[in-house]
Amino acid sequence: MAAPAIDWPELDAIEEGYYAVLDPADPGTVTYWRRTRTARTNALKPWPAKAWYGPATPRKADVPTERAARDLFVATWSRSRREYLDQVVAAIAAGPEAAARCFADLRFRCWSCGRALHDETSKTLGIGPECRSGMDPAVLARYCTPEVGRLHAEHLAQLRAALSGGAA
Repeated sequence: MAAPAIDWPELDAIEEGYYAVLDPADPGTVTYWRRTRTARTNALKPWPAKAWYGPATPRKADVPTERAARDLFVATWSRSRREYLDQVVAAIAAGPEAAARCFADLRFRCWSCGRALHDETSKTLGIGPECRSGMDPAVLARYCTPEVGRLHAEHLAQLRAALSGGAA
């Protein structure tokens, strides 16, 4: 029997692409995410593929062997994982353009396809020439607004302060 579909309207509002947001559990760390939609999946996954953010996966030795205790342990861990992912989705949904732009700025990769960016125009826009071909200039301009720049500058200031031990 298939697992019931999880109602997650905030995730449905996020377009396919790559995003970077501050880690809800550690605001001094940036986490990277890939939003995918296929016929079989509708997911937000850590990027790159083998990255893991949020509550650590418990080791087998940490899981109780008695059934009731094990079920409670798994339910508690699953709830904490879902709460973490809810915070990530909310952070992306609050400013998807800014989160996509932050990914591109910090990774020098296209926010749409994730490929490396080489030319200055692509790095400035955060989107490669193939992905932006045919896009309305007004849409492209939206990704380069002063608001996105301000959010990115605030983000980098927070990251620098965290890396330097709190000194701004």
